[in-house]
Parts: sequence; C-alpha cells; structure tokens
Amino acid sequence: MKTKTIKTMIASIIFLLSILELPAQTGLHFTGVKHFEIAGNGTLPVSVPGGKVWKVESVSMGSTGSAPSVLLKNSLAQNIAFFSSKVNAASASYPYWLPSSFTGTFVNNNPGYRCSISITEYSVVP
Repeated sequence: MKTKTIKTMIASIIFLLSILELPAQTGLHFTGVKHFEIAGNGTLPVSVPGGKVWKVESVSMGSTGSAPSVLLKNSLAQNIAFFSSKVNAASASYPYWLPSSFTGTFVNNNPGYRCSISITEYSVVP
C-alpha cells in the first residue's frame, strides 16, 4: 500500500512539472491603427506582416439607397468575407481578424462610392 502511494505521488509530481513546461497562450500588443480608402470599383492589396495580426474594426461606404459592399479575397482570389451595410444580413460581423502573414485584396464593388477601412494592428507576443 505504501509503495502504491509513493508511485502515485511521484506520478502526480511528474504530471505537475510537465504542466509547468507547456507554453502559455500568446498575447497581443497593440501597435497601431491603419486606415485605407478605396475608390469606387477599386481594389486594395493588403499583406499582414509576419508576427502581427489585423483586426478589421469597420468598413464604411457612402451610399444613397443601394447597399454597396466590399469583398475580401484571399491570395487565391477566393471571397472570404463580405462587408456591407447593416441592412444586409449576409455582411461579416465585426471585428474581423486577419492572421499573421495573410495576403489578399479588398474589393469595392460599387462604382459610385468610395469606401474606408479601419484596422487595428497587434504584435503577437509569447
């Protein structure tokens, strides 16, 4: 019985020590704000630097009736997000996160209106 207790204690100690060696979740450190404008029917290529992540805070479009939209395409030209006015339920939710080293393009698909995109940038810290 005493041997079993000692073995259990040793196994528990090894387990607790192994937990201490596991890496912690990374954190984010605010580094700045980015603001982009895109002309009507324009595009904006973007690249998130390595070691950083971007948080799309808002996409603003001028409009007087129709619901203009901005698409986000990945490097394979696949649509991955759709930003529109609040009246369009298909619009992506904010915030929208872009991972480190992401490369893609914002596309303003409305010929008559400019759009602006507000992004906050964070460094990934261990």
